[in-house]
Amino acid sequence: MIGYLTVAVSVMLLAGFAYQTLGVRRDRKRFPPPGRLVRLQDRRRVHLRDLGEGSPAVVFESGLMSTVLTWHEILPQLAKSTRVVGYDRPGLGWSDPGREPRTASRIVDELHALLAETKVPPPYLLVGHSFGGLTMLLFAACYPEEICGVVLIDPVAPAEWHPPTERDRRRAEIGSKVCRRAAVLSHVGVLRLIALLVRSGAKSFANPIIKGAPSDSNSTESPWFWNLPEMERTMAPVFWTQEKFCRVIASQLANLPESATQVLVAGALDKPLTVISANNISAQRLEHHKAIAAGSPQGRHVLAERSGHWVTEDQPELVLESILELVELARGQSERSGRAEPSVSRRRVFRTLPP
Repeated sequence: MIGYLTVAVSVMLLAGFAYQTLGVRRDRKRFPPPGRLVRLQDRRRVHLRDLGEGSPAVVFESGLMSTVLTWHEILPQLAKSTRVVGYDRPGLGWSDPGREPRTASRIVDELHALLAETKVPPPYLLVGHSFGGLTMLLFAACYPEEICGVVLIDPVAPAEWHPPTERDRRRAEIGSKVCRRAAVLSHVGVLRLIALLVRSGAKSFANPIIKGAPSDSNSTESPWFWNLPEMERTMAPVFWTQEKFCRVIASQLANLPESATQVLVAGALDKPLTVISANNISAQRLEHHKAIAAGSPQGRHVLAERSGHWVTEDQPELVLESILELVELARGQSERSGRAEPSVSRRRVFRTLPP
């Protein structure tokens, strides 16, 4: 009896592995990357969308689980005015898996290497949404000579995670655990099968995977999932069923406190800065956003009165207006100074801040 059970389980695992492997191959043919794959020095490929011409180059960083598709509508619009660069962080979207741990510092290093490899010259205007707000603040602090401004869209505030509240610590811990569990199951097609069932309306099949996930996480039971940009939501069954996705999200969540510490240690930003807040955030997060803006002598805080977290979807005109305002400001300063564009700078080194 045990022998038959062993054979049955082995057959099921092999069938699941084949289902996942064939599904990934089919997805690659059905959904080619909208941009191009750039190979970095460590041989890993990163997906890049590089549109338009002009200076400054506007560089986009997406949220925790998001890809360049977050900016699908905004990139072409802004490319009419200047050069725009969007990408998928390693492990997400069409990019190869990234090295761990997935801290803000590592992400900044990878993005800087990508810009150098593709010969996108500074100055850069940085735009970050949600989790991308952490990495863009750190990028600006590490390479101040290359930055002309920053726009943060409903960003994760570093003060929220240094130290995290017990609730937030628990949320990150559970989220990381859920993702590690999903990474194991991805090998044998379980996530792919659940994604198929969820799309068919059988959401309860996802419960064994997302058990314990916070109600406001980006799981399929969450309103955040259904509020994703349409193309992000469409591609979620393709991207979220891969092992690389599960592992990178697990590491990003587990390292949120460390990432926040790295940003705080790096210091305040002395550049034009616009912080856009969603209208439905907590009073505490709103105060954090105001404090980020006030931390720069050239900071400005804006409340997106008709927007939830996805301001890019609810009020894209506000996002475009905020970016273009800093583009014009950078151009005006460049013309008045009459100086050449800044050369590539060396990365700043920062110490470790105790909790």
